Amino acid sequence: MNKDLSQMTIENDVTQANYSTLFKGIWTGILISLIVHQFINH
Repeated sequence: MNKDLSQMTIENDVTQANYSTLFKGIWTGILISLIVHQFINH
């Protein structure tokens, strides 16, 4: 029982880490595209 519980906790931590990495990646992509867009316009 305890083994299963700790396994689930580890999986949840990994999932949260993946989501935060994905979010940072998307945010970085948006910022880069905005900067590039500014350079193209000016």
